[in-house]
Amino acid sequence: MKYYYSYAGFYMNIDNFFLKFYSKLEKDAVLVGLDFNLNNENNNKFYSIDNDYRIIKNDIENSLSGYSILKKIAYKNNNKINIDEEIINKAFEKKLLFGIPLYIPNKNKKINKALFLDRDGILMEDFGYVGSVDRVKIKKEFIEIIKYAKEKGFITIVVTNQAGVSYGYYGEEDVKKVHKYIYEEYKKCGALIDDFYYCPYHIKSENKKYNIISMMRKPESGMHLLASKKYNIDLSASFMIGDRDTDIIKIPYLKTLLIETPAYKIINRENIVDTKDIYYYLQNGDINYD
Repeated sequence: MKYYYSYAGFYMNIDNFFLKFYSKLEKDAVLVGLDFNLNNENNNKFYSIDNDYRIIKNDIENSLSGYSILKKIAYKNNNKINIDEEIINKAFEKKLLFGIPLYIPNKNKKINKALFLDRDGILMEDFGYVGSVDRVKIKKEFIEIIKYAKEKGFITIVVTNQAGVSYGYYGEEDVKKVHKYIYEEYKKCGALIDDFYYCPYHIKSENKKYNIISMMRKPESGMHLLASKKYNIDLSASFMIGDRDTDIIKIPYLKTLLIETPAYKIINRENIVDTKDIYYYLQNGDINYD
């Protein structure tokens, strides 16, 4: 499918993708866009989705733990529709309500494309719970990749699960120190990382503060949606690079490239690329909706 990079192009890409996605759903299914916020200023209801993007819960109270419905984009029977609570509730009751996380860029601002990167095993050689700078070993091949991404106009953003915080292995300040160190080490080599996002939550935590099912934790898309709002990102023009299946974010139109390492066995083999292949994707903006 050809990719169009502009505001009008974004809508064309998303409309094409949503219609193609909808064509694989059951008759009378309703497909909506989903949003994520850290607070609930608009008194929204919150929902969660399974791996097939079927909405499975509609009674979530914590804004960290669910998505809200974007009423600007909705489809039924292969057509755009105006969505309301009655349609949403009926579809949910019939288990025919589906949702895809989505950010719609502000057309009055510069629209950016982003290269999202996992941290452990991608930006640095280390795996596991890394909570101190003395354990960080920079992965040199990604210095050049980040430099190339910047040349091609990408914003570079790190998105990392940090369950070590929830387990008490280290604190959030330790995570920030590690990120500052990584930033400085890459910057010394001329590779600029624009921002870092991390998720400290895990449902197995014994600390009540962090014992949360959070939509920020990959493969959920909370960190990506928050970054998209801050930097006005067209996610359909962006990429995610990781080293495990949980780096395949629940944004199906976001292209994910996985680098195979000894640490993880990757199930989704079709996402695996050689590190050198990343340059091709960044140069050509190859977006595959299949």
